[in-house]
Amino acid sequence: MRKLVFTFFLYGFFIPGVSVIPAKAADLARLEPSVVKIFTTRQFWNVSQPWTKMPATDSTCTGFFIREGILTNGHCVAAATYIEVEIPGHPDRIEAEVKAVNHQVDLSLIRLKGDDRPFRRARPITFGSLPNHRQKVVTVGYPTGGRQISYTEGVVSRIDILPYVHSNQPNLIVQTDAAINPGNSGGPVFSDTTGECLGVATQKNTSGEGLGYFVPALVVQQFLKDADDGSIEGTTNLGIQFQSLESDALRAYLKLKSGQTGVRVTGIAIGSTADGILQKDDVILSISGQKIFNDGRIPFRDNSKIGLAYLMAGKEVGEELPVMISRNGEVMNLSLKLKPYISSVIPDLPNYDTPPAWAVVGGVVLMGVEGMYLYRWGGPSSDRLPPSIRPFTQKLVGEDGIHQLVVIAKIYNAPVNRGYGSEVENIRVAKINGRDITRMRDAQEALADIQGRDWLEIELEGGQKIVLDLGQIAAQDEMIRARYNIK
Repeated sequence: MRKLVFTFFLYGFFIPGVSVIPAKAADLARLEPSVVKIFTTRQFWNVSQPWTKMPATDSTCTGFFIREGILTNGHCVAAATYIEVEIPGHPDRIEAEVKAVNHQVDLSLIRLKGDDRPFRRARPITFGSLPNHRQKVVTVGYPTGGRQISYTEGVVSRIDILPYVHSNQPNLIVQTDAAINPGNSGGPVFSDTTGECLGVATQKNTSGEGLGYFVPALVVQQFLKDADDGSIEGTTNLGIQFQSLESDALRAYLKLKSGQTGVRVTGIAIGSTADGILQKDDVILSISGQKIFNDGRIPFRDNSKIGLAYLMAGKEVGEELPVMISRNGEVMNLSLKLKPYISSVIPDLPNYDTPPAWAVVGGVVLMGVEGMYLYRWGGPSSDRLPPSIRPFTQKLVGEDGIHQLVVIAKIYNAPVNRGYGSEVENIRVAKINGRDITRMRDAQEALADIQGRDWLEIELEGGQKIVLDLGQIAAQDEMIRARYNIK
């Protein structure tokens, strides 16, 4: 996994009767009471033994006060068991708790426990707009290597749609050469000219020099609006796979007219925004009136281009999205109601705060595969992924009737399962006692419905089969659980 950088910045709570004053570039020091250091103790679930957790670890980040509370990164509070905040000028750390988190965009709101009135002198920081290329920026935070607040300067070097390290999901992100080091994550990034906050420092790419990234204000504001009602619905997408149309022959085959450009729909996830409205072979010509180029990008500032996902950035679940398509040569205007982000049968987003879905019978552990499970081999794009899992990273939800990949995660050796072992691990479970397994819930229900049977039959992708004697399972279950400390 690419190393995550943890830095948090706190924006001051809003005080009635006190105006919100934008920071000036030459006066950023006045904001120091609003920028805090966050200390987190965390315990992630152990995907190798899903009934247990990993050892506790400690990390630090940055955060800052805004009207709604203390803003920081989602990865700073992922799997948190204890959070403390160090506020400039205060002698003791203050315990805090998570108010809202959206790991998709790596953002979180936390709040101080108890009486927070002594700390309301911190000024809430205002957000600006999407910056321009080469615009000067200043990142503020508490990077490792010292205990004092740190300022680093740089410029905006890229604005693009890229996967967030924390969630593996693509979204709008800004690249800067201003130093973002461990501990800086969660801190504010300011415009050097207006003093407005342009976003939240989030990650760095260690494969090159000067490759830091921050979550832009547009995405932050969508998160805050989403969190306002106390329930996070998350980001949106179309839920499709598409093909570029740079081939003249392919455009002619799809009956596109001269001057028409767009992308061809090749797959649609069940339950997604596009499900039931778009069809395979539809050509998306425009979204919200914005023309789609044949390479899948749209016009963006000064004759440059950006991925079409930019048109969903900042939008809320339930919003209407006008789409123009060509279907068999006929132009149609459609309206899509945006639904929560959905993609492959292996979710992009790892389960950070919830336990894995699993079941065990006769020492055979079945699990629903998700992002955290894949980090055993380095993540979803790793070339070390087992060949039996790799194809499912691109299979859309509902494709071939599969909604979630369920595999044999581990065989804990015992007499009842002798003869199987590691050769069946990480292979998809297709059926249990003749019942189709399309998601982990199916497997759990099938294993609960074995009364009156002699055998447990688990059919795997490719035709392999695990057959266990249910009488032996009953006789050995207690021994297996005790031997391997299975809870």
